[in-house]
This record gives sequence, structure tokens and C-alpha cells, in this order.
Amino acid sequence: MKKFPQPMSYARLYRGPLVLAIMVAALPLLMRGQFEYLLPLAQLAGVYAIIVVGLTLLMGFTGQVSLGHAAFYGLGAYASAIAVSQFHLPMWLGLVLSIASGGLLAFITGFWILRLKGHYLALATLCIGIITHEIINSLSFAEGTAEIYGMPQMDPFGLLSRGGDLAGVYLVWFFAIIAVTWAVHLTESPAGRALKAVHGDEDAAESLGISAFGVKLKVFVASGILAAFAGFLYAFVCSGGSLTTEPLELKVSVTLVTMVVIGGMGSVWGGIAGVLVMLGLREAINTLGANVGIDTARYEELAFGLILVLIMIFSRDGLLPGIRRSFGRVTRLIGDRQ
Repeated sequence: MKKFPQPMSYARLYRGPLVLAIMVAALPLLMRGQFEYLLPLAQLAGVYAIIVVGLTLLMGFTGQVSLGHAAFYGLGAYASAIAVSQFHLPMWLGLVLSIASGGLLAFITGFWILRLKGHYLALATLCIGIITHEIINSLSFAEGTAEIYGMPQMDPFGLLSRGGDLAGVYLVWFFAIIAVTWAVHLTESPAGRALKAVHGDEDAAESLGISAFGVKLKVFVASGILAAFAGFLYAFVCSGGSLTTEPLELKVSVTLVTMVVIGGMGSVWGGIAGVLVMLGLREAINTLGANVGIDTARYEELAFGLILVLIMIFSRDGLLPGIRRSFGRVTRLIGDRQ
């Protein structure tokens, strides 16, 4: 008789976040001297990691495609930046407004568009991103543009003023590790199994008493809140005091989806791996272009597209599962030869 799956032990459940925390703590050993310029990139990686955690839950575990998550990311950044720099509100209130705006936009739009499926849902989320971008881009702050300058830096207990970019890395990744730990715990809980049930077959999930629409809406709102919070961190930690509409652009949404797909949609860790691969590859291409004196913007998009196509051909479930299968094949081959 087939046994029911046993819950994962806490030691195994939190082993991954602990290893990630150790890796982040070891960054001073890697990013110093001539590699110190990579610290802002590590900050951005932490910001993207928070967004990708929510997007992985939405796409990989619930099966809902979103091509407009830059809307929540950019809205979170702008809501907090406007509150703090234009209306001179406390930063903690800017954080509240950032999270509230992202969650409210996700709830209002999700209540309508999550009734759609497949390509229609993807197009609806794409429209949300474009509309949000156009609305914010029409605002006027600095010299008649939507750019905001002179924003204060988030500096709890004076850590960033003393530690600089490295302290910013620790601050962003502190929240990223919390988000990862929450997502890992969620995916191994009964609520996580409900997400997978909705992904597998909504009608079957409904027959088990699971509200498929309710589950999708909750995850959509949670992913919107995470993206908005990441936007707040970007505005007050990574932006250097000036905010443009770049986080709202379509290419950011596409980049986020590519990170999820490359790493593996069915794994929180796959999303983190996708963030590191994408940003690492981007930095390698830019460095190579700077050394040879060519503009790498077009080649960067070409490289990302080529990698995505190769992943879809050879490992449709993502990079980490593909590596795991390849390692298993090599191990079995070595064992057979012995």
C-alpha cells in the first residue's frame, strides 16, 4: 500500500536558506579590491530575488503567467519615492504605501484578469504593465519628466553610512532570505499543496474543496506585494538617490519571467539560480563589450534569447532540474562502469 508523503523535517527545510545566508555573509571575501564594483550588482540581485520568489509561486506553483510584474515593482518604487521625496513623509510610511499600492493593484486587477487563462491571461498582465508604465511616465517631477532626484537613502541604525555598498547588500539580502524562507515553507505546507493542485487541474482541486480562484488571487496579491516591496528597496537602497521609469519597462517584466523559466518554474531555488545566471551573464557580456569597445545591448538580448531557446529545447523544466538529471546520469554511468 502506498504511503502518504511525510512532511519535510525542519533541518532539511531550512538548510537551503541557511546555506544562502552563509554565501551572502562570505561576499566580502569575494567582492573586494578590483571586484568591489560588483557590490551594486549584488544589491540588484537581492531585489530581483524577492520579486522572482513571488513570481515563481505564481507561475511555477500556481500555473498563472504574468508578463507585467514590472508594474508592481515600479509602482512600489514610485509610491514610496513620491511619498518621501515629494510629500516629505517618514520612510516607514513610504514603505506602507509601497506595499499597499502593490497589493491593491494586484487585488483589483487580479480579481478580473485571473478569470482568464492561457494566452489571454498573459496578454492581460502585459496590458497592466504597459498601462502602469504610461500613467507613471506621464507624471511630471524633475524638469517635466517622471524622474525623481535627491531621494534620501534607507539607512537603519546608520549601517549604510558606515558600511557603504556592502551594508546595502546585506540589507537587501536579509529581506531576500526572509522571502525565500517563507516561500520554501509555504511550498511544503498544505497551502503549497493546494497551489500545486490548482496548477495540475483546477476542476479536480475544486472537487476537493479548494477555491481555485481564491488561491490564484491570494498568490497574485502576495507576488504583487513582494514586487512592490522590492521596488521600495530599489528606490532607497540601489537607485543612488535618483529614480527613473526603468523598473516599469517591458524588458524588466520579460527579464523576470526569463529568470523564473531559466532556473526552473517548479522550484524556489530555481528562481534564485535564474537571477544569478541572468545578472552574471549580463555583467560578463558588458565587461567583454567594454574591453573590445562595442555596444553590447543588442548582443545581451540575443544571448538571453538563445539561452531561453536552449533551455526550452533541452530542459523545459529549467536549469537546475536539467543539471540534476545530468549529474544523475553521469553518476549512474560511473557506477555501471565500476
